[in-house]
Amino acid sequence: MLVALALTLWAIYCTYDGLGPFLIYAQRPLIAGSVAGLIVGHPLLGLLVGATLELAALGVYTYGGATIPDYQTGAIVGTALAAGAAGAPAAQAAIGIGVGLPAAILLSALDPVGKMVTTALVHRADGYAADGNARGLAMIHWVSLVPWVAVRAVPTFLAALAASGGLVKDITTSIPAGFVQGMTLAGSLLPAVGFALLLGMMELSRYWYLLLIGFVGFAYLKLPVLGIALIGVAVAMLFVTLKRDEPVLAVPEAAADEPAPDPRLTKQDLRRAFRRYFWSSQISWNYERMQALGFAYSMEPVLRRLYPEKADYVAGLQRHLQFFNTSVLVGGPLILGSSVALEEAGTPKSAASTKVALMGPMAGIGDTVVFALYNSIVFTMGASWALQGNWLGPAFAAVMVLVPYALIRRWQFGFAYREGKRLAGHLAAGALARVAQGATVLGFVVLGGFIPSIVKVVTTLTYRQTTTVQGQPVTQSVAIQDRLDELLPFLLPVLVTAGVYLLTVKARLRPVWVIGTVVVAGVVLGWLGWFAPSAPAKS
Repeated sequence: MLVALALTLWAIYCTYDGLGPFLIYAQRPLIAGSVAGLIVGHPLLGLLVGATLELAALGVYTYGGATIPDYQTGAIVGTALAAGAAGAPAAQAAIGIGVGLPAAILLSALDPVGKMVTTALVHRADGYAADGNARGLAMIHWVSLVPWVAVRAVPTFLAALAASGGLVKDITTSIPAGFVQGMTLAGSLLPAVGFALLLGMMELSRYWYLLLIGFVGFAYLKLPVLGIALIGVAVAMLFVTLKRDEPVLAVPEAAADEPAPDPRLTKQDLRRAFRRYFWSSQISWNYERMQALGFAYSMEPVLRRLYPEKADYVAGLQRHLQFFNTSVLVGGPLILGSSVALEEAGTPKSAASTKVALMGPMAGIGDTVVFALYNSIVFTMGASWALQGNWLGPAFAAVMVLVPYALIRRWQFGFAYREGKRLAGHLAAGALARVAQGATVLGFVVLGGFIPSIVKVVTTLTYRQTTTVQGQPVTQSVAIQDRLDELLPFLLPVLVTAGVYLLTVKARLRPVWVIGTVVVAGVVLGWLGWFAPSAPAKS
């Protein structure tokens, strides 16, 4: 029971962390699964399950509130149930993946339930805003977190209770060895799904040749993933320096002529607004107005200071309760700081128009740079180490989220507050566009090395070859994998990833169907013994 409660609390925190502070981005399966392994007393199992699901989830994010497989709960549930299974860690991990993936897909059906409840709650917040009731507004904002966590915490608790009995062990002892082999192969193939989805979001037709740099670095030069990443950084810096043809953002009219804000706000007011956004920006996300309630909650201390008249204060709350959605890490703090400055300058209409003008472009840039590129690189590196049983993997990912995300949000808010509406002119200079372009280049180089290093598959098939030795015919068994390596090292991982890419981009199969196809193919081919994650040891 204590383990079940601990896992449930962990599931609650994972959900909150991905909606508010992004301290360690515990919502990602690598972090969720690794800590779940510590809780159930099987740390290696948590690393393996979390890392495998992390690689399967690459390129899958809730852009615009889209419902995706619940990989966070899948990693926790899979680890909890597999901990009660019989067998070695590798066999337990195969079972954990076999449980975690279907659980992630099935539990995604509960995600809209939580979001619909928060949609109803936002209308109650409208009433509190009309009354100028800040406490009521804050209460609705924080209560909106409950449905988000409930649809994840309840299944986690039930699964953890089931794992505490002996039923799981009894069931797993009857699972055929061939199925375990097949699930092991499927787990090694699943990262190809994440890589394919990620490539589908990037400009592959424009930058495909950059994949070769990373591939050559790993396959021929035997560079570790960190070395490939450093090469990617150098190539990205060179690329951005030589090419400056980026598009610029549209600047609202008279952006540069905005008056400097009258300093009526105290440092405490500014800190309070930023802290509210930092700790709870998306906990009240809903289908109707998305991040609007969180934005209004963040602006409330500023509005209270600036508008002592209730009518003006109410108008400010209602103004910032209108639809709002952008990248919460690169974009949201920037727009918040600009809105604060413009409200302080006595130009509330400009605050509203600047929000509308910037939230779309900042969402595109922020989501691409942070989620599609930076996160994918960091968590792929972390997952690659975790698959080796190295705790440096999740620790590295957590630190690379904690420090940069906190610093960049704080800097954005301060910069935008100082610059006010002139901020749009700075963006038009193309600085963020160059950052996005450099991150794209880095992403392609790193992916070129990650694909052969993480997608593990070899063929165990052989063929007979008859040669003549001293006039006598001699029949030899020749491993097909050896011939493939002579042709091109890591050919099969590349072909698998390319095949999955064609299914996702050309055949336009939904990710759930692609994952199912890869799992079924892995189970069948692994069970038959034709393919494996690695070649058998030679005697």
